[in-house]
Amino acid sequence: MPKSLKAIFQRKAENAEALLKVPSIYRKLRGSRRLFFFFPFWQIGGGERVHADILKAFQKDDPLCFITDDSENDGFKKDFKTYADTIELGRWSKKKSWSAIMLKKIAGFINAQENPVAFGCHSHFFYELIPYLAPHVKVADLIHAFTFDPNGPEIYSLPEVKRLDHRVILGENTRNDFRKLYGEKGIDSDYMEKFTIIPNKSDIPPYAPSKDYYGKLRVLFVSRNAPEKRPEIFVKIARQCEGMDMPLDFIMVGDFMELRASVGSNVILEGEVFDRETLNDIYTDAHLILVTSWREGFPLVIMEGMGHGVVPIATKVGEIPTYISPTTHRNGFVVENNEDEDQIVAEFVQQIGTLCKDRALLEEFGKNAYTFAQQNFGEEKFKHSYRELLLGKSGPK
Repeated sequence: MPKSLKAIFQRKAENAEALLKVPSIYRKLRGSRRLFFFFPFWQIGGGERVHADILKAFQKDDPLCFITDDSENDGFKKDFKTYADTIELGRWSKKKSWSAIMLKKIAGFINAQENPVAFGCHSHFFYELIPYLAPHVKVADLIHAFTFDPNGPEIYSLPEVKRLDHRVILGENTRNDFRKLYGEKGIDSDYMEKFTIIPNKSDIPPYAPSKDYYGKLRVLFVSRNAPEKRPEIFVKIARQCEGMDMPLDFIMVGDFMELRASVGSNVILEGEVFDRETLNDIYTDAHLILVTSWREGFPLVIMEGMGHGVVPIATKVGEIPTYISPTTHRNGFVVENNEDEDQIVAEFVQQIGTLCKDRALLEEFGKNAYTFAQQNFGEEKFKHSYRELLLGKSGPK
């Protein structure tokens, strides 16, 4: 079958599937609700885990969550459906003539509620919805990271800045980036008052895991396989350390099986890990976690690792230097994110080498990492911050 005909049949099939969804979507747009969430995916990813955590904080309030884009997998689908009533919009958010109908339908339902709240993150559909929302609707968004991309969320959200009641960010670096952006776009600095910093959460064990700091060390890389994560840098670091005969095992957790032919004998490819207990066991056995990204907010994998006493070594991007410091917090190390990839690799190798030689320092930083995570990334603090922001102090508990 010619590709053009195949594409036509595929579109028709997608349209038919979308039309069949209408009755179930409309059934959920009935009755009384207060909380409405708009997230692009429920696939495996740090952002998607945060979104599931946010929904969990409001689980008892019967939230309605719209998945506005196509997920690559069902990674957090079970969590989303456990914590919220969910609607996958599919073609209803992508096909312009259809999305116009759905935007009005959803806005009409939200506008009919008493004290409604609409919250979104990195979803084009959410920002397209905002102009349809009535003045009594509280509107808030979350920006995980300032992407410096002309098509990034910090840019496509700009037309709705004046309507947003709250903007959640992860730290001061992002606030400063927005201050500069608002100045460049001629947006009144008063709108900077809308920003609230809420760090993400992590499941932290009640006690610091016991580790052997004086034997062979385990170095983690936990990520999805995406260009901005730069897994190839991790592979190069592992190769250099192997050539220097360092007592290390490097473990890659994620969809990296395509790298089998390029990794050294000191690299273990665990594949994707969906089971939480299995992942926690991997963190418990590890000593170091590397983040080699050229773009980040504040990675959940750092928080998860620190919560298990794992020392992070990460590129100096996003909010990482806000929370990780070898001097102020003594809980990890940052590497300059310069344009020379070989220099980045060399700095990672140098830091790893230092900790290989000074095991007392590694142990100190591991214990500090756990304590810092316990104090800053706990579930109750996260839950309280979001509930107070969206529902107010008088909101239901």
